[in-house]
Amino acid sequence: MKLLLILSISFYFSLAHAAKETIYLISSSSAYDENYIPKIVQAFENKGFSVNTQYLKQQLSDFGYVNTDHERAKNLIAALKNDHVKYLWFVRGGSGALNLLPELHAEINQIKKSTPKVLIGFSDVTAIHYFVNHELGWKSIHGTTAATGKIINAPLVPPTEMTAFSKNINDTDENQNDVVNEIFSTLQNGVHYQGLLPLNQAAKNHFDQGILTGGNLTLVQTLFSTKYERRWQDQILLLEDISVTYKQLDRLLHQILFKKDFHPKAIVFGQFYPSKTNDGERLIYKEVIRKFAEKSQIPVYYYPYFGHGKINKPFILGGKAHIACPQDSDYCSIFQEKF
Repeated sequence: MKLLLILSISFYFSLAHAAKETIYLISSSSAYDENYIPKIVQAFENKGFSVNTQYLKQQLSDFGYVNTDHERAKNLIAALKNDHVKYLWFVRGGSGALNLLPELHAEINQIKKSTPKVLIGFSDVTAIHYFVNHELGWKSIHGTTAATGKIINAPLVPPTEMTAFSKNINDTDENQNDVVNEIFSTLQNGVHYQGLLPLNQAAKNHFDQGILTGGNLTLVQTLFSTKYERRWQDQILLLEDISVTYKQLDRLLHQILFKKDFHPKAIVFGQFYPSKTNDGERLIYKEVIRKFAEKSQIPVYYYPYFGHGKINKPFILGGKAHIACPQDSDYCSIFQEKF
């Protein structure tokens, strides 16, 4: 009887260990601070995950990238082909991911043979999201990168409490207590965010639905008129950036306004004002976006709770999204089903 009890306990713990999900860390853009990696690993392990760092191969390039374009592309392709990888979390953004598109496209048929991955990141990762969403047909998560205080300093929540804790996070739009749990809650439960502000009549009059795409405005703009740009029809476009002044943003939005054959179902603008700012700066960026909305026939919404700010709510790129605007409300809501 005692032996049977010991064997049962041993079997239980072996199952628990086998069930532990593994997060693979990767970085394909600007160089990261290697001192952050142990903190990132510890943060994920505190949540009950295993962490694999085999794709963190940093050899600083002349341009300040993680490695040369070829080595970064080769490393990313290896991760995308690896059937053991399920969660591929980018350590940071920066710049340089766009350079990898030629090699990614050259290997597209081989990558398609592998199991779909859940890519997580934002900012410069926009270029990689665009590739996996449009060329591979995989969904991905527009969410915070791993080398951020949102993850490194996240509160410890026992794995047994994660599901219950996660269900409560998406109930609030302006609080982001635990990014890791929030992202996994999004995977499990989908998205329901309230507080989208419609900025033109087209936005108020429509129930919009389409495939969610986009991310960082600079990266989206860089794809314009290239061989890698795909049709924007039937897409709801997310846009955010804090690396542009309000005058530069005004110019970029006029380029979008003048762009030929550009007819997304809707545009949702996130944060554009700097992290350290005042009410005046916030309002002038919002006014630039509002002026664009007045001139556009595209439904335009404002939701400054995703992007490079204190709050970066996750979205499912490549997944269908619905925007609904109740008649008796000044605000709209966006919905997505689970991953």
